[in-house]
Amino acid sequence: MPETPLLTRDMVNKFMSLALPIGSTKDHPITCPMGPLAPPLATLKLPPMLVVVAENDLLRDSELEYCEAMKESKKDVEVLINHGMGHSFYFDKLAIDMDPKTATQVDKLFEEITNFINKL
Repeated sequence: MPETPLLTRDMVNKFMSLALPIGSTKDHPITCPMGPLAPPLATLKLPPMLVVVAENDLLRDSELEYCEAMKESKKDVEVLINHGMGHSFYFDKLAIDMDPKTATQVDKLFEEITNFINKL
């Protein structure tokens, strides 16, 4: 996936170093809940979840891997893919105001979140 001004590989690495305990790797359960150091997903009691994935997000593959692991563990997961969008596209006010495609995807996102909440 391509880097964008809203998310670069350097930013991901920096965020990881700030979020994880000193000396931890990306396999830490906080950032890799399906990794070898994490508790088995099947043992976790989790509510239904909506996972929003931007098609062009630098983290897309990890996000989809997470969704598949949750589904394999019999968790109630709904996946919303926003086509043509990058990481945090819904925060880019200029794009929302100037690009009809982005505005449409943000509207779709809000509608799907509302629908998901109303189903609970």
